[in-house]
Amino acid sequence: MKSSFLIADDSTGKRDFLHFLVKKEMPGANILLATTTEESINVIDAHPDIQFAFIDYEIPLKNGPFIIKYLKGKNPNAHIALVTSADSDDYREKAQLAGSEAFVCTSNHEDQVLRELSDLLLQWRRSL
Repeated sequence: MKSSFLIADDSTGKRDFLHFLVKKEMPGANILLATTTEESINVIDAHPDIQFAFIDYEIPLKNGPFIIKYLKGKNPNAHIALVTSADSDDYREKAQLAGSEAFVCTSNHEDQVLRELSDLLLQWRRSL
């Protein structure tokens, strides 16, 4: 069965980077994209079996933890990471309370971000 992967981020550059990385690390995954909370909810409703997600914190209309909680309500087993440029303990805590299992700050050094995301995708791929 083909795994579904949601990338919810309003930043074109970051969304494209995450899309490229997921495509490389999880070949064959059905990658679903959203740029707002409303789009994210629509994608989740259409694909309630989403297994993996990268969610931005500052996404138009609501915020990342809202989307995380919504996805977890549809699929409690979904693997979710908050991927944001803000290195905020408050963001990390709110995402974790909503159901995120990982937090990746994209404003860290590029090599560190790539390593963290690649390691996370490898871990998730092994869970299939």
